[in-house]
Amino acid sequence: MPSQFPDEPTERHLAPDPALMEAARARGRERWAAAGDLPVQEEKPPSPKLKPRVAVIALIASVLLLAGIAAVTFSGGDDTGDTDTAQPTHSYIPGLITPPEELPESSSASNGMNPTLASSALGLIPPTTTPGTPPPGGNNDGDRAPAGAKSLTMGPGCGGYSSVGSYRDGRKGWVDHGDGKCGNAFVSIPMSGDSRRDDASAYGQWTFSASGSCDISVFIPNGSLEEVGGNPTVYYVFDRDGVGGTPMASFAIKQVDKRGQWVAAGKFKASGNLTVQLLTRGQDWNNSGPTYAHHAASAIKADCTA
Repeated sequence: MPSQFPDEPTERHLAPDPALMEAARARGRERWAAAGDLPVQEEKPPSPKLKPRVAVIALIASVLLLAGIAAVTFSGGDDTGDTDTAQPTHSYIPGLITPPEELPESSSASNGMNPTLASSALGLIPPTTTPGTPPPGGNNDGDRAPAGAKSLTMGPGCGGYSSVGSYRDGRKGWVDHGDGKCGNAFVSIPMSGDSRRDDASAYGQWTFSASGSCDISVFIPNGSLEEVGGNPTVYYVFDRDGVGGTPMASFAIKQVDKRGQWVAAGKFKASGNLTVQLLTRGQDWNNSGPTYAHHAASAIKADCTA
């Protein structure tokens, strides 16, 4: 039957058999070897191809072997044998996690904020007390004060103190005590009669000319309930000359428990002037009638550093 492709060859050739070709080559090599021209070469069997399952098993075995080598390297090997491998001194991987740095030793007390610093908070500050000694006679800013430090004492007989709204009415009104000199003079200020309300027209006032940070200490004199009866006595602190507006801080002292003692009120900021105000709120009566209890206004000391 004629082909539909006229140019197609009519004679077809079959592909040679690879096995026959290889056998022919082998016989040729043997003849050349017999003639002494070429050495007889041994045939190498073809490399067997790995089955997929065998290849996977071989790969897993290689991974496990590498993991074992890495574990021995980082653990340092057996403790009984010597090794030249550098062993890490921290529980971190070199190059990936930065080793922890040793923090410098620091004192939280020296670096932290003083909890008594009250430049903005309006609230009562728990006072601390020191053994009582009479206040010094006059301001104490002598040569013993460190450079930039200033120590001032204000109060009745010392200067810098004012009894605002004072009046005399026997045991009911304002009462002066002592000889009028700084060190033993103090004033008993009548209470308003209500522990929650003040008589805005009457108060004691101490004013200091100072700048920087000032430690305030209040001296509580000895006396009876009618002389020293604050339970407690509330004080306002102003960063200004005089009272008015919102105080920057306040504190309270239970005078009946601190008689004859200096009481540390706290540390306060001063921007040229610092004023302490004693308020009149307090109850001067009980179920039996009037007690005539008074607040005591004595010396206040300010130790300031610029």
